[in-house]
Amino acid sequence: MIRRTLLTLALLLVGSGLAHAEFTLQGRTVTLYVAGGVGGGVDAYARSFAPHLAHYLPGEPTIVVSNMPGAGGIQALQYQYNVAAKDGTSIGTTNAGPVAEPVMGDKNVKYDLLKFGWFGSLAKGDTVCGVWESSPIKTIADARTHEMTISSTGALSAPTRTALLLNALLGTKIKPIPGYDGGTSLLAVERGEVDGTCVTLDSLRATRPQWFSDKKLRLLVQCSLDKDPDFPDVPRAYDLISDESGRRMLEFFLTPYEVQNPFYLAPGFKPEMLAAYRTAFDKAVADPAFRTEARARRLKIESRNGAQVEAVIKKMLNTPEDVQRKTRAVTDPKTAK
Repeated sequence: MIRRTLLTLALLLVGSGLAHAEFTLQGRTVTLYVAGGVGGGVDAYARSFAPHLAHYLPGEPTIVVSNMPGAGGIQALQYQYNVAAKDGTSIGTTNAGPVAEPVMGDKNVKYDLLKFGWFGSLAKGDTVCGVWESSPIKTIADARTHEMTISSTGALSAPTRTALLLNALLGTKIKPIPGYDGGTSLLAVERGEVDGTCVTLDSLRATRPQWFSDKKLRLLVQCSLDKDPDFPDVPRAYDLISDESGRRMLEFFLTPYEVQNPFYLAPGFKPEMLAAYRTAFDKAVADPAFRTEARARRLKIESRNGAQVEAVIKKMLNTPEDVQRKTRAVTDPKTAK
């Protein structure tokens, strides 16, 4: 009886150890697909964070970054959903555009947000619209009477939709020029190809800090739920909207920006894979070495854990249909007036 009991305990311990060690990435290479171009804000965050994430993953794999900016980043999520490896070696990060797309745009996008394994986000996407110093447009009021061109990463991307929403709610005349990726959209502003752009502050702080220190970019409006304390004199779009319906539309539109630069596993993952990535994310984002590097690179970290990211996405998906419908109508280039 004693021998049988000891044997049973031994087998249970061995089994438990095997279950615990079941998911390891030792000797493996993990590909991090960035839904944006080289030199953009999402890319900057991803490349800074990847080595620290790798350090805390089981087996400390190598993480390589692969940029996939097509269709405003949507191509990257569709690739992950339909093609990428399901064994924990394929992960992604994105801007808010592809997260909003299933409710904001094409119902035929080939991915389901709730089937990705969300394991954390690094920032809040406080979007601003601004113009280059040489632009004749000085204030948001000027953008109501003069056309203002902005660079955009796609016909249905976040900059395009932001511009069209402001046109509908504030009466501005912002004209998006699509076709750029994250890096070249900012170059277009510097070269004078467009008046300005609508982009997240974390992206600008990471990739173009000199625009602020040298006063090259003139901010016109903040499109965010919270006002950034660094720009107290730049009006918030929410405060310029007079009707409650318009405010609800803006709140819905801005919800995915609460988890800017989220990270996710390709669908088909096992529960232990997601648990490992969530644990690694939480440890990496709190690591003093990462925090020091982030400050040096001017990356503002306002992280959310995986469960919080998932909750924000569910909140967006559960927004009343009439609010979704009105917002879609004014932010789609095919139906916007």
